[in-house]
Amino acid sequence: MVALGGDHSITHPLVQAHREALGGFSLLHVDAHADLYPEWQGSVYSHASPFYRLLQEGFPLVQVGIRAMDQDSLRLARKKGVALFPAHRVHREGLPLEEILSALGKRVYISLDFDALDPSLMPSVGTPLPGGLSYRQVVDLLEAVFREKEVVGMDFVELSPNGQFHAEMTAAQLVYHAIGLKGLQAGWLSREADPI
Repeated sequence: MVALGGDHSITHPLVQAHREALGGFSLLHVDAHADLYPEWQGSVYSHASPFYRLLQEGFPLVQVGIRAMDQDSLRLARKKGVALFPAHRVHREGLPLEEILSALGKRVYISLDFDALDPSLMPSVGTPLPGGLSYRQVVDLLEAVFREKEVVGMDFVELSPNGQFHAEMTAAQLVYHAIGLKGLQAGWLSREADPI
């Protein structure tokens, strides 16, 4: 299943529903922000809190592209064994695909916030931050995960259309690409017809 948000508050109930239907899996969270606050502006259901709640529920978490994280969130991530691959490391060392894949379980749910992409590519988000990932880095990550893991579900969140048509097309293309990867993985599409 693919869900389109909205903000990141949709992820917590989506992941719960997937676990109820499918059993256990790990989470791949691709984002500029860690979203590990216990609450934000008085709400535990905030867009800034879903991964705090999912960690409390025992989900293994891998975060890629993070570039905004406070000390409390970092302490929580270390305490809970979050595998953290911040954007600055990706830019300095390259995308550590083998490490990311090793940190994930056999079954994976992907949650991608479009602000993981650099705002030069993706300005149409609510909270853009410089220093983000490239489109190719995100595609390479998705392709590797689909190649090596069973992807049980995905959500793509926080597109905020603001007249930047290229950004909206970039978001659409990324979702389209991910759906195609799922189609190949599930056998709905043949490799011979694979345009990617």
